[in-house]
Amino acid sequence: METTMLLDQLNQSFSVVIKVSNEIESTLFFNKPKTEKWSVAEQLQHLSLSIAPINNLLSQPELLTKRWGASNRKSRDIQPFLNDYHKATSGLEWKAFPPFVPKIENESEKYAALHYTSDETKIQGFYTLTGNQIELLRDKFQITDSTEKQEIIETFKQQSDYLLTSSRKMDETQMDAIQLPLPYIGLVTLKEILYFTLNHTNHHFNAIQKQSVI
Repeated sequence: METTMLLDQLNQSFSVVIKVSNEIESTLFFNKPKTEKWSVAEQLQHLSLSIAPINNLLSQPELLTKRWGASNRKSRDIQPFLNDYHKATSGLEWKAFPPFVPKIENESEKYAALHYTSDETKIQGFYTLTGNQIELLRDKFQITDSTEKQEIIETFKQQSDYLLTSSRKMDETQMDAIQLPLPYIGLVTLKEILYFTLNHTNHHFNAIQKQSVI
């Protein structure tokens, strides 16, 4: 897929998430359909959490090269990449890595067990690449009892806008050369992490859309 088309699709996906989220009544926005399920607020905050580290790295391009070098390969196309990603996660408990689980005020002791993956080998492999400071991410995006719906939507809009703006400054060569870590699968190119972000956003949009009509 050409980068221009990819970024257009990402922009469209981000826009529809924001549109639908804005249309959801505030009580429903924060409602948890089940203890083990995320509210729309948590779904949206999870998307922000998944994009924020990418943005942080893109704001320091010299750090990307210093830490992980160049990929020295062409990016896979979207379907081969997604196939490889699904193979890497096949048979695993499908839960998020700890830094990407939305933090809510007064969360129960069971919250981590309900939402964190228990695959310590995969988690530690990811931390080996990123460093443990990524664990602090949840605290920066905590949802408190006083958090307003619009704050969460605005956070997602800021993160998604920055990702699009930064990515549009990259040419195809940079898209292939830059590499950064992705949970479960290791180092991937910038273009491949954008494939993941598109697929990931669409997945959570489907969940948000279902919850919006409860």
